[in-house]
Amino acid sequence: MPRGARSVPIGLVGAIAAFLLILCCACAGLLIGLQLSGANASLLNRASSAFAPATPTVDKNAPVPLKKPGLAGNGLEVTVLAMQRPLKVEGGLQLPADQQLILVTVNIRNTKKTGAALKVTAADFKVKGDGGLTYDANPKTVTIPGMLTELNLAPGKSQEAELIYQIAVDDSGLKLYWKVGSATRTFLLEQTK
Repeated sequence: MPRGARSVPIGLVGAIAAFLLILCCACAGLLIGLQLSGANASLLNRASSAFAPATPTVDKNAPVPLKKPGLAGNGLEVTVLAMQRPLKVEGGLQLPADQQLILVTVNIRNTKKTGAALKVTAADFKVKGDGGLTYDANPKTVTIPGMLTELNLAPGKSQEAELIYQIAVDDSGLKLYWKVGSATRTFLLEQTK
């Protein structure tokens, strides 16, 4: 041993190693228990969604979950941020008893780095439910700030916009359909019953 060096008692090293071994075994037991109970997958999904950036759903045939980006072939990306059902109506608008308004908030982004601006209109978005009815965006009797009419997004730019739909009260399993050229992306607004 070099002069002036301190010696570490072997008992202390053994105690630290034993503590680390017990800690590792306890963690492994916890993970195995969670995995066997099925809770591990939901915990991992929640943890990974909290820390991982949202990646676009690239498969053009796969429905896009709420709050996940869906990418189109032209470089546009849409994320459904929220759906409010029913939308509370202020003012003199009277709806039939069997109808209600919903509000869909989307974020639209041009993922390209160069090139011309890309055009998006409210007519590109339709809502359809399990009842088979198709609803057009933005009834003429309703206007709100931020409502999407027509948008030209320059490369690298994004914008949040609102879409309003007048739907049947009893329609469920609503999906947003976004038509881009000859392709259509599907976004899940509600779970199917």
